[in-house]
Amino acid sequence: MGERLRKASIVGITGYTGLELLRLLQAHPHVQIAHVTSRQNEGEALGVLYPHLAHLDLKITNPSYEQLAKDSDIVFLALPHKTAQDAVAALHGKVKVIDLSADYRLDDVKTYEKYYCAHNHPELLKEIVYGLPEINREAIKGAQSVANPGCFALLSQLMLFPYAGHLEAVDIMAVTGSSGAGKSPVEGTHHPVRSHNMKSYNINKHRHIPEILRTAQLPEDRLNFVPTSGPFTRGIFATAFVRTKTMPTKCSTEIYKDSSFVRIMKEVSLANVVGSNFCDIAYTMVEENNFIAQGAIDNLVKGAAGCAVQNMNLMCGWDETTGLDILSPVYP
Repeated sequence: MGERLRKASIVGITGYTGLELLRLLQAHPHVQIAHVTSRQNEGEALGVLYPHLAHLDLKITNPSYEQLAKDSDIVFLALPHKTAQDAVAALHGKVKVIDLSADYRLDDVKTYEKYYCAHNHPELLKEIVYGLPEINREAIKGAQSVANPGCFALLSQLMLFPYAGHLEAVDIMAVTGSSGAGKSPVEGTHHPVRSHNMKSYNINKHRHIPEILRTAQLPEDRLNFVPTSGPFTRGIFATAFVRTKTMPTKCSTEIYKDSSFVRIMKEVSLANVVGSNFCDIAYTMVEENNFIAQGAIDNLVKGAAGCAVQNMNLMCGWDETTGLDILSPVYP
């Protein structure tokens, strides 16, 4: 007999991230779905609400956190920022938790409150493990609860991590697709405007900045970060202009040799990663201690749901690539 299936629940199924999690978990060989939840849509058939899921016999529920912990081996929280604070606190220590909000990504309450809001459970910030597998793999393996990285932050960190501690200054422009803005339509992400437009926002104020600074080992005044809305649906394409104080002894290829989803390329393209859990990175030397890094990910897969499944695999003792290595990029 094989290993028993682990029961997974998704809290917040109706957003893009929740739906992407369901897509990935449906293909996972060791998982079965326990609950897909939404307070607003309790009792509705998921396939009626989302006709592309008409083949699934799933009904939306709204159980208590106690019931979720009882019925699940692992719970994914695809909730808005701040909403997840109490949810993580209610579940932590009772069931394995992966939080895809920003509520536990930072371990310092002052930094969190500077970029987000007041925190109801600051005592938990240092207990929840930061879930970037390529950088924090061993800690994730033993974690009870994990905080998924932000999508901009994940890509930027993977681009800069091989040079952490050697960096003098970094300027990043990262262009994201409309799915990164979430499901609720607003004027700036409405397709008739976005389809022929590019627009930067929250320059040097974006809430993913402290995650990048921490991994890159940079002070705040040594990073310029320009997030930009692009006229496409999925993906993030980032360009970083990097100056170093010294060069590391290990190259990126060596650092990522055991990271199946990081591909060091001659050049990067969104079309080469969309639909997959890959992160493609290319480095171009300009002169000594001065180079350009470019990277691309699918923001809903590697930038969110795919990374969460990677974290689940590590937490459950499975091969890190399980259920994700079948996701070849959608091309064209």
